[in-house]
Amino acid sequence: MSAKQVLMNDSKAPIGILGGTFDPVHHGHLRLAMELATDLKLAQVRLIPNGRPPHREQPGATPGQRAKWIRVAIADEPRLALDDRELMRKGASYTVDTLASLRADFPDNPLCLIMGRDVFAKLPSWHEWRQLFDYAHIVLIERPGLSATYAPEAAAELEQRSSENVDDLHHNLAGVIYNYAPPPLAISASRIRQLIASGASPRYLLPAAILDDIMDSEIYRSPTSEAKE
Repeated sequence: MSAKQVLMNDSKAPIGILGGTFDPVHHGHLRLAMELATDLKLAQVRLIPNGRPPHREQPGATPGQRAKWIRVAIADEPRLALDDRELMRKGASYTVDTLASLRADFPDNPLCLIMGRDVFAKLPSWHEWRQLFDYAHIVLIERPGLSATYAPEAAAELEQRSSENVDDLHHNLAGVIYNYAPPPLAISASRIRQLIASGASPRYLLPAAILDDIMDSEIYRSPTSEAKE
């Protein structure tokens, strides 16, 4: 939902922002969101599917399909919410615009933008990237086996803003970089798409209802693939 959503108990705790193509959403996304909500004591984690991501190829699934899958996946979990504001907005999906919109909706809640350390390393290539720190904290996700070579400007921000104290996310509205290492769960949307295209089964990598919908719609299927369920 793009409109302001009432948080549980009118909480002023931080709100997590987890963006991505979600093409498709899977247990890796969902479990990470739950771990963050619990460990960082977030009021909510909002899953925001990209509309037109400027730094990667366009999603294979339609905006409506990706939003529906998230809605189905989180239907029984109040700590997670679908936020479709990027799908509703025309033009490229710049994160700074999304955060400005969220800040207007939630003026009293700290915002925590969640991203991988490898993504942060290239942050200076983003549109108006320095303004991100005016709107939100950044929570860096440690991914086993991935190394990152930081752009000099990103390295400088990391050195200046890093904190190991989760309370800093609660006591400031924005500007902190917090490092977080979730329990490893190696699942990727690209791997799921590859399995489906080759006719192999990705069962148990994503919610069953979403896999069933994908197979019924034949999205990601190559012309010669056959389901091996």
